[in-house]
Amino acid sequence: MSFLAKPATVAKALLPAALAFWVAHAVLRVLLLFRNDPFGIPFVNKPDWYIFHAVAWDYMWIAASFAVWVVVWAIAKGERYAKITFITFHAIILFLTYLDHEIQRFLGSHVSLALMDAYKDPSSIEMFWVYFAYDQSIPFLQVAVLLLMPPILYFLNKLFSRYLGKKTSLRSFFIGTAVFYLCCWLFLHVIWTGGFRLKKLTPAVNLIYKEIVNFAQKGKNTSLSEEEILEYHKLWKDIDEENSDVVFSKEYPLWKEAKNAEVGEGKKYNFIIVFLESHRYVDVKKSSPFLCSLMNTGLNFSRMHTSGLPTVGGLLSSLTGMPTHSTKMQVTDLPFINMPSFAFYLRDAGWRTDFFSAADPAWDNLGVWMAKWYDKQHYSREREDDSLFWDFASSFVKDSLANKSKPFLATFITRSNHYPFDFAANMPQAEKNKSIQERVIYTMNYADRQLARFVHSIQNEAWFENTYLIILADHGFPLGEKGNSSMGGGAYYSSTHIPFVIAGKDIPQKTDTVSASQIDIAPTILDLAGIEEPNPFMGHSLLKKRKDFALGTHFGYKTLNYGNYRLIYKKDEESMLFENSDSLQTKDVSKENRELVLEMEKMVNKLIRILDFTLENDKVVPK
Repeated sequence: MSFLAKPATVAKALLPAALAFWVAHAVLRVLLLFRNDPFGIPFVNKPDWYIFHAVAWDYMWIAASFAVWVVVWAIAKGERYAKITFITFHAIILFLTYLDHEIQRFLGSHVSLALMDAYKDPSSIEMFWVYFAYDQSIPFLQVAVLLLMPPILYFLNKLFSRYLGKKTSLRSFFIGTAVFYLCCWLFLHVIWTGGFRLKKLTPAVNLIYKEIVNFAQKGKNTSLSEEEILEYHKLWKDIDEENSDVVFSKEYPLWKEAKNAEVGEGKKYNFIIVFLESHRYVDVKKSSPFLCSLMNTGLNFSRMHTSGLPTVGGLLSSLTGMPTHSTKMQVTDLPFINMPSFAFYLRDAGWRTDFFSAADPAWDNLGVWMAKWYDKQHYSREREDDSLFWDFASSFVKDSLANKSKPFLATFITRSNHYPFDFAANMPQAEKNKSIQERVIYTMNYADRQLARFVHSIQNEAWFENTYLIILADHGFPLGEKGNSSMGGGAYYSSTHIPFVIAGKDIPQKTDTVSASQIDIAPTILDLAGIEEPNPFMGHSLLKKRKDFALGTHFGYKTLNYGNYRLIYKKDEESMLFENSDSLQTKDVSKENRELVLEMEKMVNKLIRILDFTLENDKVVPK
């Protein structure tokens, strides 16, 4: 008993404060998850899917800190200092949590050293005060919460001190704590997981600790040589044979403008752009007759690849004209950077822009990015099936977008063909019991039929003749090919090879066999719209003569199509090389082409290094 006397004394002293801070964090979580963001959009559309994870995670790290304090101060025999240091530490972390939640609501980003560096100007503080005043949930609630936190914590600490008292059985308490900790861990990591949900809910203390450790280990990518920048500029011009008059910026490596650009308002065509969830190119002929019919009548690209995985990577790459960051989860780690997209340029030129998602865009922080570029976002948890989604989309496009005074851009992303490929409405149980390779054919066919219904519902409208219809996938999905059945398992064709077709006014019936990737979509759309503005796109317009080139980042893998080959590269792994004509990647030819592999490895590393530098240092657009 004498051995446990000191830990017991420290534990009893700290317990009321630990419980008070846990309750305070829970209150902050509720105020985050069950409110709108400052712009009137729900921070998350399914708060009931988040709150229990949040409370469990907060319990785990607070319990861990409690255990550390008990052990350290019991050994140090300084129990009278234990409570002071414990409360001081948790008060600091609680304030950082408060700050983290408000930054998430305003910018969609967690608090971070990179964010603090980007917004170190004192004028940023004034900007937040304006946001507080015009917050479309409850103006100035943030100020009230900040002022009320100290007295509430004091009251909770007193309350728990009174009711726990001397009669509290520490043995029962510690057993209960350990059991509840295990239940929380199982709930977060086994029972009801979710990578993006957990990333969104990561406690501020975890984020700051990891960033400090990572920064200490490898520092920040702070410089590029002039040689690297000039090599990239030369390569970009070499690939795009019709843009020799483009002038690049040296300080902002990706930024460029044409010397003889024609100033105009663009061609006022409408754009309907559809991202089909997980639509595998390899299975299109077996599952998607409507999409095949578009391929046979429009401009079909048979060697189109994703530039990012998963959905957030593919969607951001398509919109911004560049792959996503190679190591950071750009959608959640870097949403504060100044970054245009094709939707931004169209809106700036007079288009009405709307984004429609069948899945919750707040789930993986996409809503924050779409708010930068689109006039309005459309999502309802009642319309997550493609059938209901397209019914709503058809009515909204016809009633609220078309035949107005301005052209429109409507971007859609579907959901029903999502892993584990059993989401299609009224899917028979017999189909759900089949292998995943068979299920995906069923759900791809379902997604194709619902898309066909949507297009047929609008194709006879007068305005449709003045509309470009663009269909592609956000990415594919591996189903055992190459022994791989996970999105992060190797960047093979099953994950990266996707359909892409353009149909509309003056679009020829043609199959383009030159390698391309999603970074080419943004410049292609601006080309269709007749907009020639300075931009940071790493891709090229697919309507112009160009060389084989496709670039992507996929869960640590880097991919490059150049010349007649496709490279799949990952640090500390043997690179793989495939001929472009080997669309199923049946033969790795890296061993007989070692010099070419080394050359392409060098090229892809330089390209992605420039990309990462540009994103990390917020040098996409000149200030």
